[in-house]
Amino acid sequence: MENWQIVPDDRQQQIEIVGGVAVQDFGHVSEGDKVSCSVTVLSDGWETIKGYWDNRTLVNISDEAGVVWSNMRVVVKSYEYVPHFPHAVKATLEFWRL
Repeated sequence: MENWQIVPDDRQQQIEIVGGVAVQDFGHVSEGDKVSCSVTVLSDGWETIKGYWDNRTLVNISDEAGVVWSNMRVVVKSYEYVPHFPHAVKATLEFWRL
């Protein structure tokens, strides 16, 4: 796994008003956090990932730093076959905290 990225669900935004800016802030909602990465797997690993995605199975993942993220939904954002390796798939995955 590579290219790990964590996107926190920070629910604050600036609102432009006449003569300035206001901030609407509903805080950090950890249930909305997302973790993403890229993986290259062989066919059997790809079938396992697809099974989690298709069945909406919640999984635990461990990121590069060894942090365990529990009960994450697997979302396949994209995938492609690896040139010259017919049994390998490179996929971009996103994990949603619920």
